[in-house]
Amino acid sequence: MSSEIYTVCGAVTTNDNVNLFYTKLAHVDPNARRPPLVFIHGWSGSHRYFDLNLKPLAALGFEVYAFDLRFHGASDKPAWGFHVARLAADLRDFLTELSIERATLIGTSLGAAIIWSYIELFGEGSISKVVFVDQAPSQWLMPDWNLGSKGIFDASSLANIQRAVEDLESFADGNAECCLSKPLSEKMMATLKVETLRCQPLHLAKLMADHAPIDWRPTLAKIRVPCLNIYGSDSGCFPPGGCAHVGECIPGARNLELEGCNHWLYLEEPERFNTSVAGFVCPELETL
Repeated sequence: MSSEIYTVCGAVTTNDNVNLFYTKLAHVDPNARRPPLVFIHGWSGSHRYFDLNLKPLAALGFEVYAFDLRFHGASDKPAWGFHVARLAADLRDFLTELSIERATLIGTSLGAAIIWSYIELFGEGSISKVVFVDQAPSQWLMPDWNLGSKGIFDASSLANIQRAVEDLESFADGNAECCLSKPLSEKMMATLKVETLRCQPLHLAKLMADHAPIDWRPTLAKIRVPCLNIYGSDSGCFPPGGCAHVGECIPGARNLELEGCNHWLYLEEPERFNTSVAGFVCPELETL
């Protein structure tokens, strides 16, 4: 089926006039397509972080979308909008402008928090299913929560990462070392670094300052759409128990721990990740 896949690249404009770059992969025959998947990348990433996922899933018949968040990749980098809630509004504008209905949203890291904010602000009516990838419901450590981020968990550690991104090249190298336990190809590693270098340090610092302290635990209990929560046993960003708490809080959610995988598990074990997502969205594909 892969030979019958087409790719479209374009941009959508948000309600505050910010252009978001996106790519779409789908089967040429509309009758052969499975439901839409929308990938939402993490902080300092881009749609290119899903290079090992988009085409294989499109080859299974899914209509696959991925876009660059504002401040990232080929999207605009305005001097405003440094809030997870603004990124959630961007997601709504993206889905609306492209008339994407009943999609499965796949959020990795910050992308998971964007989905939580989207559900809190706009509800679940346009969502069919959700996949969360390696994100604890709160990065901050609190008296009743000790499973937050390993590296950005209070005001002091936030200030450390904000200083670190000032040297973006060194940060990109260190981030890859933190988020990967298994080797990737030299080409893929180069792509990841190039995409991070497209960001601006001040933008990353401001966005993380909004993202890190938010506690999403009350929101999780209200989610009712089917959810798959995937996380790595060896995540450099979160303890497994912190990520597992997402699935434990959402009624009916399924937890899937990938043994030996780190924060970017969709790159480390792309075949298993892709088949897990495909089987979750379309149960008839679970045997693949």
